[in-house]
Amino acid sequence: MGRAALLLVPVAALAIGGGLLLAHWGKRGELSAPPPSQPAPVAAEPPGPRGPVTVEVAGGDGPILTVASPDDRLISDEGLKALHAFESTTGTTALLVWYRGALQVEDYGPGIRPADLVDGAGLQAGLLTFLTGKAIQDGFLTSADQPLGQIFPDWKDDPRGRITVRDLLVGSSGLGFPAGAADAPAGKADAGAWLKGLALEAEPGTRYKPSEEELQVLALVLERATKQPLASYMSQALWAPLGARPAEMLLDDSGRATLVGCCVKATARDWLRLGLLLKDGGQVENRPVIPMPWVEEMQRPTLFARNEGMRVRIAWPREKGGPIKAAEAFAEPDTVFMAGTGGQRLYVSKAADLVILRLGRVVQPWDDATLVNLVAHHLERPPETKRTPYSAIAVQPQGLAMPPIVTPRKPPVVVTVPLDTPHPSQAQGATPGAKPEMPKAPPVPSAGPSDKTPHRP
Repeated sequence: MGRAALLLVPVAALAIGGGLLLAHWGKRGELSAPPPSQPAPVAAEPPGPRGPVTVEVAGGDGPILTVASPDDRLISDEGLKALHAFESTTGTTALLVWYRGALQVEDYGPGIRPADLVDGAGLQAGLLTFLTGKAIQDGFLTSADQPLGQIFPDWKDDPRGRITVRDLLVGSSGLGFPAGAADAPAGKADAGAWLKGLALEAEPGTRYKPSEEELQVLALVLERATKQPLASYMSQALWAPLGARPAEMLLDDSGRATLVGCCVKATARDWLRLGLLLKDGGQVENRPVIPMPWVEEMQRPTLFARNEGMRVRIAWPREKGGPIKAAEAFAEPDTVFMAGTGGQRLYVSKAADLVILRLGRVVQPWDDATLVNLVAHHLERPPETKRTPYSAIAVQPQGLAMPPIVTPRKPPVVVTVPLDTPHPSQAQGATPGAKPEMPKAPPVPSAGPSDKTPHRP
């Protein structure tokens, strides 16, 4: 029995080795010839357009805003209670009041903290206006009257090339924006392709029709002129010099253009800094950031309306039927402000050293004087300095007399000039490549009501 067992061992080893060898060669055959049922490899699909990308606007080291202690506040307790009631009834998420060198009020809605980035909701219009003035100072733009045909090569020989930078700032570009155009460059489209599809409806500079879409065109102008992303130029030209904290902007699906119709986010304190910049003539702690003449021009009434500057509204004089809706006069007559949709506001009074920021739920209708007057009526006023009577000044031999204040004249009567679009049957005999002549505007009457559609000579 022992000898038989010994003889069986090598036989079993040979059988096992042969089986393993056959299994190995069989598997090699399977790998070398894939079964007919195996599907052919599918080529990888090219990646689709990426979604909107958030980019950071780098900030800088700058002055920290002074906050008044509860004992040093210059607004009454009654005023604070009235402001809290206003916040709750209007869905306000951020209310900041700067007065005489310090933050007197800094309130936030539920879930909002001072360090949170919040959407400016329309205040980016003023931000882009500041950047335009800085781009002119830096030499990227020749002036506010530079035509876009010098910036966009595709528009060089196009009627749209006659649009100027000022037209975009004022709201007189003449561009048409079809229904839903506001959503086109807001994150689902290529902003460059969107720009090419815009049509011109009126001669630039003759029709007054401000729109948020014009700001998107202005953002593309700044990127093309500076040859850098808007976030980069905004950081070095404005945001870092302001001493603001990092902010956020959005790129379109192509990743080549910045979207400004929405989603420009910063802390509430940094949105307030734009109001301080406007109040202080473009300076931060006596250091110029934006040219003072440009800041003054932003607040100068345009040809179209006495209450409209360059994306800045002017509270005085009150114009019935104008853009400012207020049931009563402003307590601070020199108030100017940046306006977003339904109550997103940044009010500034240089004379009172007052800046008010309000962000929150859209409120319709919004009365522009309500919040400003509520604050102004509860502020502790500094003692008035003694002034020399005007009658005493008038008799001075040095000629120091000031002219009396008079109501400013009404804007001139103006006429919209339609774009020359001849019927195809009329254009058959036209010379190829010839540029059609624009129709001459009718003579401007010497008097009459303004229709807010001026003619550019």
